[in-house]
Amino acid sequence: MPWTGLSERVKRRDMAHWPKLSPWASLSLCAAVFAVATLVAQWLSLAYGGAVFVRSTYGAGAWWQLLTSQWVHFGYLHALANAAAMAVVLIVLQGWVDGRLQCLAMLGGYGGVAAVLALDSHCTVYAGASGALHGMLAGSAFNLLLRGQPAVPVPLRRGQILGAALLMGLGAKLLAQHLMASPSEPGWLGIATYYPAHEAGALGGLVAAWLARGLLHGRRARPDAEQQ
Repeated sequence: MPWTGLSERVKRRDMAHWPKLSPWASLSLCAAVFAVATLVAQWLSLAYGGAVFVRSTYGAGAWWQLLTSQWVHFGYLHALANAAAMAVVLIVLQGWVDGRLQCLAMLGGYGGVAAVLALDSHCTVYAGASGALHGMLAGSAFNLLLRGQPAVPVPLRRGQILGAALLMGLGAKLLAQHLMASPSEPGWLGIATYYPAHEAGALGGLVAAWLARGLLHGRRARPDAEQQ
C-alpha cells in the first residue's frame, strides 16, 4: 500500500531526527518529572487546600481525595523525602525492569492505597506517595523474581537474586513496621506514618505486576496459537 510505505518513511525520518536518550538521561528525566509534579501538587495543596485525605470530607462526597492525597504531603520536607525515595528506586531498578512495568506497579500501589483509605475507618487524615512507591518497588521486584523482561539483557540468575533480595528486604521492613512501630508516634519527619498504606501499596504493586505478566504471556501465546 502506498500510504503504508509513506508512513514508514515518515516514521524513520522522525526517529532519525528525534534524540534518543541514554538510560541515565531517561532515569534523570523520570525522577525530575516526579519531583516537579510532587512539589507543584504540594504548592497547590498549600495554596488552595482540599487535596489531603480527610475522613469527614471524604464521607461528605470528596471521593477524589483517595487519589489527590497521594500527590500531596505534610510539608515540603515530606515531599522532598518521597521524591528522593523515587530517585533511589529508579537507580536500583535501572537496567533491570522495563519502565512501563515500573509505572504499572506504581499505579497498582496507588490503587492499593486508595482501597485501604476507603475501607479503614481508623485513618482520619492521610497524605503522601510512599505507599505508591512501595507498590512500584514490590511489583518490580516480583517481576524480576519471576523472570520478567529486563530493560537490557542481563543474566537471569542475577536478576532473580536481586528480585528476591528486594522482596525479602521490603517484607522485613513492612513486618517490622507492623509489629513495632507506633501509629501515633511522630517519625523522623515529625509526622505520624500510616503504615497500612505501605502494606496496601506493596500488595497493589504485586497484583499489578502479576496481571501485567498474565497479559504479556497471553499476547505471546496468541501468535503461536494462530500459527498452529
